[in-house]
Amino acid sequence: MGSGIIAILQFGLFTFVASVAANIVLAVAGYLWAAVIEQTGGVQPARQRIARYSRLALGFQNRLEARKTAAAGSASSLFGAERQEKQLRSRLRELETAQHRFVRVVGQELLPNRCYEAMAINSSVTHQVRRGERHPFYDSSWARAVPVHIWAQSEEEAAAEFERVFPKTVGFKILSIMPLAADGRPAARSMVPPPKGSDTRAADARAADARAAETGVAA
Repeated sequence: MGSGIIAILQFGLFTFVASVAANIVLAVAGYLWAAVIEQTGGVQPARQRIARYSRLALGFQNRLEARKTAAAGSASSLFGAERQEKQLRSRLRELETAQHRFVRVVGQELLPNRCYEAMAINSSVTHQVRRGERHPFYDSSWARAVPVHIWAQSEEEAAAEFERVFPKTVGFKILSIMPLAADGRPAARSMVPPPKGSDTRAADARAADARAAETGVAA
């Protein structure tokens, strides 16, 4: 009985001493290995790499925060633009239903330019209004003949300027065009040379059609 207890105590003591010795050996080996690495110059490059990676991580974090701020600003600008678009559309609808005459102006009111009045429509808007729909880009006033004042040096230049601003490819079409007098009324066709390839009778007929269209719009 006594010899068994002594054997157990001896085994425990041996195990304790062995574990302590193993820990000491491992600690000494680790210290020596670290000293060898430091002597061979491997520690400093590792520290430099860690510092560089830390700076890169910080830079990425700052860039991410900047992108978040820019995205928030873009969202705010988009919201403001949408609100302004709604206000403009509301104002345009008010102008459509207003009693006064709504005239669009193209070009610069500078000499030697003179003012021409074109009566124009948009065929796409006309078709959609007939179906009871609204055009996604243009207001419904283009469904009927509307006046457009164009400042240009000649009738041909006025027509070209109109097509530049209101291209045919999206449905705009000039019904008639004539110069305006100083008081804003259509000038007599005799003051303007007739277009090439047409006679005086055709020019007078076109002027009469334009006056009739203008009278219908004003009414």
